[in-house]
Amino acid sequence: MTHAGIDTTRPNVARTYDYLLGGIESYTADREQAANLLRICPSLGIVALENRFLLARAVAWAAGQGVTQFVDLGAGMPVQKARPGVLEDIHVTARTAGPSARVAYVDNDPLVSARSRLFRAPARGVAICEADLTDRDSVLADLDLRAVIDLAQPACFIFGLALSLVPATDARDVVASYMHRAAPGSYVVISCGRCDDEALWAQLDQAYAAAEVHNHAPAEVEGFLDGLEPVPPGVAPPALRRDD
Repeated sequence: MTHAGIDTTRPNVARTYDYLLGGIESYTADREQAANLLRICPSLGIVALENRFLLARAVAWAAGQGVTQFVDLGAGMPVQKARPGVLEDIHVTARTAGPSARVAYVDNDPLVSARSRLFRAPARGVAICEADLTDRDSVLADLDLRAVIDLAQPACFIFGLALSLVPATDARDVVASYMHRAAPGSYVVISCGRCDDEALWAQLDQAYAAAEVHNHAPAEVEGFLDGLEPVPPGVAPPALRRDD
C-alpha cells in the first residue's frame, strides 16, 4: 500500500529501527525486515539500545557544557515508549540538563516528519524540518529550523547512525559542511554501525533491503572529524562511553 508518499510495502530505515527499539511505528514489511536481521544477528536490538544510550549521554554532556541548541540530523521516529535516560527524544534529554534547550529535528522521511509534527512539535522550542541531511544549505535555510536555532551561537549537531547510510567520502564532506557553518564552541555527535566480522556483515548487508548501508571502519569515522578536537576517548564502542 502506498499513500501520501509513504510506501508501506517495502521496509523503511526509520520504521525498522523503531521496531528494533520496541516502538510502534512499523508495518509488516518493516517487522519482517527486523526479524530477518535478528535471525542473522540476535544482538542487533542491544546495538540499537546502545546507540540510543550513547546519544542520550552525549546530548546530556553537551548540555552540561552550556550548549542550548541541538540539531538532530536523520532524527527518526519520535519515542513513544519512553525509558528515561535512554529511550527518550533529544529535546527531553537536553531539557533535563538544560531547561532552555531548543531542538530541530531533521529527516527526509514524510512519515517521520508527520509523526514528529504530531508528537514533538507541540513542545516549546522544537522545530521539524523535512529535508535531506546531506543538503546542508536546505537544512540550515529552513524557516522552522531558523526559528529555534541561531547559527551565530554554539550548537550540537547530531548524526545518530545517519552517516551509515552515506559513503565515507561523502559523510566526511557532510560533517565538514555543517561544522563550517557552526559557531565556535559547537559540537558534533556521530554514531555509526560497525561489524568487524566480514562474513556476518555480508549476510546483514544482503538481508537489509531498506537502504544501502556502509560498514564504516573506525579510521573512516575518525576522518569525519578532520579539523575537530575529539572529546576523549574519541572514536570508541558506545559501551565504553558510560561515564561522564
